[in-house]
Amino acid sequence: MRAYILIKVGMGREKDVMESLQNIAAIREIHFLFGEYDYLLSLDVPDTTALARLVSMRIRKVTGVERTATLVEAPI
Repeated sequence: MRAYILIKVGMGREKDVMESLQNIAAIREIHFLFGEYDYLLSLDVPDTTALARLVSMRIRKVTGVERTATLVEAPI
């Protein structure tokens, strides 16, 4: 399944967070943004359990990550 994560990063931590995120295999794309959130991640995961584990145990534990918002792609 495909999911998207919006990430808010602490001031001046953008480069450190980017380097840490690049080491997470499930992340397919990382886009730097202007606005409320600093990064948009595109992920491929097998199910919502894997998604929850990835977000809570890996992404949110990256030093500098202040807030996340998770969006799950849905079929039309």
